[in-house]
Amino acid sequence: MTTQDKKRLIDRRRFGTGLAALLASGALAGPAFAADEVATLPYKALIANALTFLNVAVGERDRLALIQSLRPDNGNLVVRPLVITILSKNGRIDVPVGADNSFAIPITDELRDENPTVFTNQPKGSLSLQVGVRVLLPQATRYSYSEFWLGIEQANRMTKRFAGMMRWLFAEAADSLVLRFSRPERQMLRIAAEDGPLTLIADDSGTIFIRIDKKLVDQNPMMELSEPALDALPAISSR
Repeated sequence: MTTQDKKRLIDRRRFGTGLAALLASGALAGPAFAADEVATLPYKALIANALTFLNVAVGERDRLALIQSLRPDNGNLVVRPLVITILSKNGRIDVPVGADNSFAIPITDELRDENPTVFTNQPKGSLSLQVGVRVLLPQATRYSYSEFWLGIEQANRMTKRFAGMMRWLFAEAADSLVLRFSRPERQMLRIAAEDGPLTLIADDSGTIFIRIDKKLVDQNPMMELSEPALDALPAISSR
């Protein structure tokens, strides 16, 4: 496969089960804007997916980490960086926000009972809530193929839980992983398949795209990486 072919293959993949697993039922109600002009959401609405995740038995989600993020509908934030603030009766609570607009909202009984309004610094109607999972991998350079497909199995089951009554919208399950690494240098994955080793090289974005192979699931070969992967995002390949 040529470099051009490889890039074309990666460009066709759809990230339907990872970061973009589920859009919330509505956009958040979005310099300085007046209080009634910024994107807001009730606290309970913002933690609903996190509670769905946490209410699953640990053994059924131990290979996963929850990802929640706020996506600007036009692709760009009006004000950078994104700021999320809980205005509780006990004071202001700043919610940690990542560079990718992912956030980790605190969950307490007091806040659940109060259900305060959560404010952002973005215009009303300009944000959508996304929820998904990432697959946690061993922080090692050698482990078996089962780490990939067992993680995908958990991710697909969790996505159906997030979807709830709308699970028919997510009938197409993830069949691939996108490995992410901490260093920008090109990384490598070698799979010791029975009919000969397979070597995958990271693309220009520093990620490795892996479509799960049923034959390798049965073989469960050992794998070696040039460095431990940070994590893996479930993906749906184009066939």
